[in-house]
Amino acid sequence: MILVFGGTTEGRLAIRTLDEGDGRYIYSTLGTSQKVECAHGIHISGAMAENDMLQVCRENSIKLIIDAAHPFAINLHNTIGMVARLLHIPVIRLERIYPELYNPEIVWCDTYADAVSKMKTYRVNRLLALTGVQTIPKLIDFWQCNETWFRVLDRKKSVEKAENYGFPINRLAFYGEDATDALIDKLFPDAIITKESGTSGGFMEKVTSALQKGVKVFIVRRPKLPDSFITVEGRHGLRMEVERLLPDFYSLHTGFTTGSCATAAAKAALWGLLKGEKLSEVSFRIPEGETMNMEIEEVEIQTSSASARVIKKAGDDPDVTDKSCITVTVAYSEHDGINFIGGHGIGTVTLPGIGLPVGEPAINPVPRAMIERELKA
Repeated sequence: MILVFGGTTEGRLAIRTLDEGDGRYIYSTLGTSQKVECAHGIHISGAMAENDMLQVCRENSIKLIIDAAHPFAINLHNTIGMVARLLHIPVIRLERIYPELYNPEIVWCDTYADAVSKMKTYRVNRLLALTGVQTIPKLIDFWQCNETWFRVLDRKKSVEKAENYGFPINRLAFYGEDATDALIDKLFPDAIITKESGTSGGFMEKVTSALQKGVKVFIVRRPKLPDSFITVEGRHGLRMEVERLLPDFYSLHTGFTTGSCATAAAKAALWGLLKGEKLSEVSFRIPEGETMNMEIEEVEIQTSSASARVIKKAGDDPDVTDKSCITVTVAYSEHDGINFIGGHGIGTVTLPGIGLPVGEPAINPVPRAMIERELKA
């Protein structure tokens, strides 16, 4: 049995991924607002203290925990970590994808107290806070002295919380009334503050709107997770880790495409050529944006080239290339950019139709794009 903590977009993704198998699971959310259908699981709700979680795990013989909760659910993450250590249960963290941002108008903050200090240093006088109603008390040292608006959910409970925190109700803005850019045009803030909530949390919409209008952006970094958590970024990584930890949960196991193997091998070869290091594992992004890891079988480094080999693991899907050795050589070239040359076992395009010129190596556009993205980075 698997215990999943959700209530998020990632929680729904975890359910869909687990429902592809035959195993059973429990899906736990704090509230009852998220309506979900669990084909092979049951949905429970309510807060879980450490003793409650221990009881659920023991009574249901939990063998694996999936943490798909909000990245800022700090207490829950820590409780999961403590329970997992006590019961020796592995934890998979289904993480959001976090875009890499490099902009001088972005100020990164480790905590809300750090954010208050930095906003005062930058002499921010008018602030639009997009961090949620729960953060009103965490920013009290700022909004008591400076004009501040909080955007919150248009719910009675949210307004009551703001009132209880002593925040002026006429300074509340509500989701659904104005998009971030329209709200900025209405309020003319010097800065916005938001949380590093990832792509599924509307993070980029907030940041992009502010930067386009010349408004400074303060971002509170997501809290650090326990070191023991196994982090994945999507359904592919989640399923592979569940298959590894609970082999009987799925009747059929997944694997990697030839393009993914070639991408990992190409990256390991380039690393060997540029750094002189032989990696045993590399990470790379698949087209969906999810980061995956793959073992490297062997790396050979020459003076002006390097080769890396990967043994393809296709899973249980019928695949004639399963267990094939995928080899990629990366070499310095007199030509600009990245050029593809077909090695042993690679065909040549003889007719139009797959999006490649006739005469080119038959390496399809999607694997090419994956390889180019990793090598350029």
